[in-house]
Amino acid sequence: MSMFSRLKEQSLVGKLTAQYDQLPRRDQQALLVLGVAVFLGILYFAIWRPAATYHGNAISNVENAQELLVWMNSNRSSLQQLSGDRSGQSSGTVDKPADGRALMALVTRTAGEAGLSLQRFEPSGEDAIRIWLEQVPFAQVAGWLETLNTANGVQIDQASMDRQSEPGLVSVRLTLTI
Repeated sequence: MSMFSRLKEQSLVGKLTAQYDQLPRRDQQALLVLGVAVFLGILYFAIWRPAATYHGNAISNVENAQELLVWMNSNRSSLQQLSGDRSGQSSGTVDKPADGRALMALVTRTAGEAGLSLQRFEPSGEDAIRIWLEQVPFAQVAGWLETLNTANGVQIDQASMDRQSEPGLVSVRLTLTI
């Protein structure tokens, strides 16, 4: 027994079929066109549009990843140089802050010296501090963080950087630890 014959046996389907058959030919055609339009609308809004949006987002993500890869490859030598500098300076003396208060004082002082204005900062446990910087040059932030690490042994526990509309500027959220 096919699915259509089972559907026809149902009383509700039988009533609807009888009502459809009693409609004038013109109304039957209009109802058929309406049914096709509803089907196409559901097909477009439930399947095609979400798939196209997902595809567009995926392409955008790939392009962003490719841009990041190009940037990382173009700055590979400077990143390796910074990595080499860190290993060379780790054998020297490091003026490490004693506690969270000293870390907070060090971070605020060195940020000012680096020309960075802390938007907000707060202690995070005994030996850590959370800081926020808004619309600051990436190069300045990177240099400041490198100085904090090499000269004072301050480590980045968590970092989040958001690119701003103006090239070279970022908004940064960091958790620094000693």
